[in-house]
Amino acid sequence: MLTVTPPAAQFVKDRNQPIHLELTPCVDACCFQLQEGPSVKFGLPRNPQDYRELAIDGITVYVPFALRLTPLTVTLSSFLGYKRLVVEGWQLV
Repeated sequence: MLTVTPPAAQFVKDRNQPIHLELTPCVDACCFQLQEGPSVKFGLPRNPQDYRELAIDGITVYVPFALRLTPLTVTLSSFLGYKRLVVEGWQLV
């Protein structure tokens, strides 16, 4: 399940673009696998056939089919006035 906080939703609405979650590559080592959390990007994904389209709080979000079904939240992060969208709730695999 994916949720979007109200400040993040307003940030996306102000940009007037859809967002998509982009998975990072999975690192396979001899005895473990590691995958960092997805990043949030503005615009359409490169391969839309690999994504499902969701409408969340009035914004369009593309989520990859390969994303594990865990509760995730898109939030707005700010550092020195620079704002960006981040995913919270990701657990390393």
